[in-house]
Amino acid sequence: MGDAMSDSTGVNVDDAYAGGTASAEAAARLRDLPTDFEEAVQAAKSAASGAPGVTGWNTFGTDHEHHMFDVRDHARTLAENIQAGSYEAAVTDLESSEEYNIPINGAQFY
Repeated sequence: MGDAMSDSTGVNVDDAYAGGTASAEAAARLRDLPTDFEEAVQAAKSAASGAPGVTGWNTFGTDHEHHMFDVRDHARTLAENIQAGSYEAAVTDLESSEEYNIPINGAQFY
């Protein structure tokens, strides 16, 4: 297996952007997570309501509903941060390349 570390530092902007896009798609799928969670709790409550019955579903749902909002919001923030990092890396690469232009006839050594 190859070494996970290399001797260079940098960002593959295309890979970072693709990661940001994938994260944004995942975040979009989590958009309805709080509603889906509430529906799942209600379905479990209905399924377990017969004798002898299981209680506590409302409390469980209320106690954990805010976690579903947190997961959704964290996913969105992660996607935004990855995309922003990709953009900043691209800007830095562009700025750096402008500083190190090599003339068409090659580098001139004196």
